[in-house]
Amino acid sequence: MAGKTVELKKHIRDQFCKWMGRSVDFKLLYRASTDGMSPAIFHQKCDNKGATVIIGYNTDGCVFGGYTSVDWKPCTCGTGQYRHDEKAFLFGLKYLNDYHPRIFPIKNPELAITICATYAPSFGAAGSPDLLILPHTDVNKDTNGNFVTGLTSQNMTFGTVYDNGGVTLQQVSNDNYYFKDVDIYQVTDPVRLDKPWRDDKKDNTATLKKMVVDYCPVEDAGVKQSRILLVGSVGAGKSSYFNTINSIFRGHVTCQASTGSAEHSLTTIYRCHQLRNDSAYLKFRLCDTRGLEDTQGIDPGDLTAMLDGHVPDRYTFNPFSPITPDSPGYIKTPTVNDKIHCVAFVIDSTSVDVMNESILSKFKLVQKLANQRGIPQVIVLTKVDQIELDVEEDLTKLLYSSRVAYVVDQVAQLIGLPRGHVLPVKNYEKETELNETVDRFALLSLQQMLRFADDYMYELLDA
Repeated sequence: MAGKTVELKKHIRDQFCKWMGRSVDFKLLYRASTDGMSPAIFHQKCDNKGATVIIGYNTDGCVFGGYTSVDWKPCTCGTGQYRHDEKAFLFGLKYLNDYHPRIFPIKNPELAITICATYAPSFGAAGSPDLLILPHTDVNKDTNGNFVTGLTSQNMTFGTVYDNGGVTLQQVSNDNYYFKDVDIYQVTDPVRLDKPWRDDKKDNTATLKKMVVDYCPVEDAGVKQSRILLVGSVGAGKSSYFNTINSIFRGHVTCQASTGSAEHSLTTIYRCHQLRNDSAYLKFRLCDTRGLEDTQGIDPGDLTAMLDGHVPDRYTFNPFSPITPDSPGYIKTPTVNDKIHCVAFVIDSTSVDVMNESILSKFKLVQKLANQRGIPQVIVLTKVDQIELDVEEDLTKLLYSSRVAYVVDQVAQLIGLPRGHVLPVKNYEKETELNETVDRFALLSLQQMLRFADDYMYELLDA
């Protein structure tokens, strides 16, 4: 695993970016549980790699470590050599399983780290470091799979070279140096791609908007309005996506569909939203569903009924009682107009690496039902501006971000769709005015869904 890109949890990655004042990437160099805990292995894996961050995970649920912007080097002086680093800092991320990030900046840069060929990474002065996580001797796992390092807070002088702000090492580590694991990451600036990871259409927002306005479903299919079903977990941004598309055609930011943060889905009614351009209805509908939840959400019977066109607009979902032919408004003989022509899985890009297995299984169920009916599927990847600080500051960098490209690959593999079916968007959330780049990515995603809906209709005609 070492030497490969291994994702830190987003909130931890974001915290480091905040502390460092810029967007950075992390590449795993060393992991004690797989590489072994040894100064020699540390030097083999981590010397001359530039900036690194060391993170220790102890058995009490404390997570802490140190960062240096300079190389660890195999100095052979025997007694250790100091390295100057004005950017180094120590940190705590968790204390007794509670997330409690705090930083301890350098106050004596001349003594930031001590390097020696026989030393493990040492933050502070030789002989009396502010922090050690790896000891200067080899350590094997105990019977529980933990590393008993033999270190104590008495081995260290926390607050000498680094500013502890009155916090004791006991309040960071709980004086526990039995480690479940220790990771060391190389810290680098994000790779800015020379070419976009996807062909960058040159159509401007006005051109894309006109294409959508002029869109008509396949003429011979007998469909008046294409129907796109939005499926996603609670908070993924289904309703926000509709609001974003609606805003583009209304000419200002709207919130027609209820959005926000809640434990359970804010969408309880099946809505086949129509959109207007001026006074004319556009030739498609965005159908919003109840959000998928770990213990609640859409019943398989409801899903089948929606795909097949049995569920009427404004039907109220009941997670404990799926729709039946006796339900009010049930469409007993749906036409092709009532059926779903494309399914869009709406997925929060910041949750891809921690997606609940229960939620994933529900996506797979929808996918199975859609495949049985020949309904094409896409992934609307929301909150892409939160993947990387540079993209958040300038959305035009989205297609040149290696991290965004990585998440696109990750979610495509997770759901089992081609990369070209993953459509990155940023919904309107905090904005009060329209933004051309936000509009452009939203329209590109919509254009692709309408094309896929047409593909479904062509298949019907060719059957």
